[in-house]
Amino acid sequence: MKLEGIIVDADFCIKVGASPKYRYLEKVLMELADKVYIHKTVYDEILVPACAKEQVNCLKEQGILEVVNENNLNPAEKILYQGTYDSLAKVMINPERPRKNRGEVCSLAMAKTKSIPYFATDERDLQPIIDKILNTGLDDIMCVRIEDVIRRIKSGELGGFKRKDAKALWVLTGKNKDIFDRDIWPAEK
Repeated sequence: MKLEGIIVDADFCIKVGASPKYRYLEKVLMELADKVYIHKTVYDEILVPACAKEQVNCLKEQGILEVVNENNLNPAEKILYQGTYDSLAKVMINPERPRKNRGEVCSLAMAKTKSIPYFATDERDLQPIIDKILNTGLDDIMCVRIEDVIRRIKSGELGGFKRKDAKALWVLTGKNKDIFDRDIWPAEK
């Protein structure tokens, strides 16, 4: 079953979209959600590999992915966005490195403002921050990590992939092949 909406982070796009031969980013996002969003800040962060940006642009041209930013919000939404951004920035942005985590903060503030329930990222320590600062029981946001995508493939929730595709995707994103074979999806004997 497809997710109703998801906003994507640069790290997810860069890792999953890293291969010009295997266009997994397009395939994963088309199967994962009915509507995919990317914040303009994140969209601008994706420069290399070129094949990741190309896949994002392809999804955009097909109308599957929409680039969003706070300029298109109504006045009430802008207030909610800014308040959410400020709350997250206090915890996630180091004043000495203001660009680090900015994409995540912009994306999460937009997700909260527009009731986008899922955030595609590969940051392992982000869900506890989201739970503490944003999730109140109303319009909660859940992280979808690469491991979650692989588990959805394994369970059959994400169609069009086989075990070998899942393993290739896992390795392509910089993960350990032995962990995949041992813990994630052991091969049947």
